[in-house]
Amino acid sequence: MKTIWLLIGLMTAIVVQADPSTKPTIFVAPLDGDMAQIQGWQPALGEGLAEMLITELGKIGKFDVLESTALNNLKDEIKLGDEGYVGEGEKVEKGGWSGADFMFRGKVTRFGYQTQTIGLGGFAPGGLGALGMKKSTADVRVDWRIVDCYTRKVIKTGEAVGTQVGTSFNIGVGVDGNGGGIGFGNHEFMNSALGKATVKTLSNIVYEVMLTEIPESGRQKARAGKAATATAKEVAAMAALRKIPGKVLAVPAKTMLIVSLGSKQGFQSGDKLLLYEAVDTKDDKGEVVFTEEKLVGEVTLESVQDERSKANYTGDAPAKPGWIVKAK
Repeated sequence: MKTIWLLIGLMTAIVVQADPSTKPTIFVAPLDGDMAQIQGWQPALGEGLAEMLITELGKIGKFDVLESTALNNLKDEIKLGDEGYVGEGEKVEKGGWSGADFMFRGKVTRFGYQTQTIGLGGFAPGGLGALGMKKSTADVRVDWRIVDCYTRKVIKTGEAVGTQVGTSFNIGVGVDGNGGGIGFGNHEFMNSALGKATVKTLSNIVYEVMLTEIPESGRQKARAGKAATATAKEVAAMAALRKIPGKVLAVPAKTMLIVSLGSKQGFQSGDKLLLYEAVDTKDDKGEVVFTEEKLVGEVTLESVQDERSKANYTGDAPAKPGWIVKAK
């Protein structure tokens, strides 16, 4: 028993420090296996090993581990709120679950005992039959992989094996109609050779996962790409807005102007703009038929609001309302 907890302790002690905001998410699928190997108690085995792996993967600090074996219970909690059993301010809403970057998938290819009869030769004194002994070895093997949920690419595969010579585990106890319960909480299992072999196997898996360099997931790349695209569109839209000319709205003082450009057009305090005099050409009826722009100076934005700004003006010509301001 001491050996088992020593192995688990070693796995717990080796912690990979990571920024919680950047850790990838992972869920553990119930392990499956060859029914010919595991017989009718495989369902209890699959969920039990998944529970143990969830516990151990959560300790190494490499992932944010998502719940995967009690999803129906979580759905029921949401349903309680939807059906009015939970107050509006207390209920769990749909859409709040975290998405998984990766899936841990495993298949149990060996799980049980191998019994070997060893003949010692000769006869027992005063008895009948040949001398001999039986040696039972618990043997557990799990083939596993980590899969990118977004791309379905397998990023890591491995196989873990654990063996232990010792006592057997009674699998006759029913667990939801299946065989004996598998898990750290089952002392009969944990004290058995099969339990010790299982812990060795899982420890090997966790150690391998801990040493694996996990790439950026396809989901995170897609999110980053969408964010970059959105940012690029925002930048392009703001650049287009900055190209739209504004006008002088008022001239409170010779060196001070109020212009029709502000933060919504992408401007901020300190930005410099060019000031143009609007020179109109009129027809014989006095209507403007053509407008030319004559550069007369420069303005520097001092105080910026949403759609207008106060600006300092440097130039010789007295500025007038209606003159045009443009980004440099």
